[in-house]
Amino acid sequence: MRHSVSKRAPEAQYVRTMSSGYQSKVVSRSSFLRPTLQARRSAPSHDKSVVDHGVPDDIVRHLSASLAGFEIIIVPGLDGSARHHWQSNWQRFFRAGGISVGRVRQEIWSKPDYESWIATLTAAVKKSKKPVLLVGHSLGSLLIAHAAKEGLLPDTVAGALLVAPADVENGPEGERFRVAAFSPVPLSPLPFPSVVVGSRNDPWLSVARARTFARHWGAFFVDAGRKGHIGNQCDLGYWLDGLLFLDRLVQNIRIKETGLRQPHKKTLQ
Repeated sequence: MRHSVSKRAPEAQYVRTMSSGYQSKVVSRSSFLRPTLQARRSAPSHDKSVVDHGVPDDIVRHLSASLAGFEIIIVPGLDGSARHHWQSNWQRFFRAGGISVGRVRQEIWSKPDYESWIATLTAAVKKSKKPVLLVGHSLGSLLIAHAAKEGLLPDTVAGALLVAPADVENGPEGERFRVAAFSPVPLSPLPFPSVVVGSRNDPWLSVARARTFARHWGAFFVDAGRKGHIGNQCDLGYWLDGLLFLDRLVQNIRIKETGLRQPHKKTLQ
């Protein structure tokens, strides 16, 4: 069953998680997407920049510049990310745009083994020659938190986008046995900037628990609306909102690096 998608703009929900110093900046830019999204809907079919990936050209240019100094490593979760999954779409999108991107590839996606999954993740990160942005989904997000708690991730990890981290202690009863080795959920602060994205109708993660994870991890929390588990069951395409959350993560990293109270570069939100 396809999960329903809320029409409420997640960027408005993101504002509430941020300090007042950021709010005016985010709100003032909330109209940035309107013309580009309208152009995407009305663009003729021969416009390949819209048809191929559905991401407006100005956002493509901004992301190409924003992400140029990083390598993005996609970290799928339980059962992996199918070809239509937003993680897979992002991988193709980044590669086409000349952005460094890799992917963690586990041997058996349907039967996650804690030790081997941790080893595969850390090996993938250690291969990178650039600062790494981890993009996790579901059990992949939780895997990142576990690896960080165990001190297995190198200092090259600059930040993490943690989408719908699987609450292995309170997820669907019929599925919990498959992820029992990942329990309990680690609640130690993450050593790098991070953003937690939660959905209001996710069977694997309640909003309350998502906020709890974000608080303990020292992460920003984003309410993405009603998007189910934000995974294989959802047809999100290239998930433009998620790309904006990733861009916001990069801006937070820049703030940490420079010590500035607010980004001096134009952001997408």
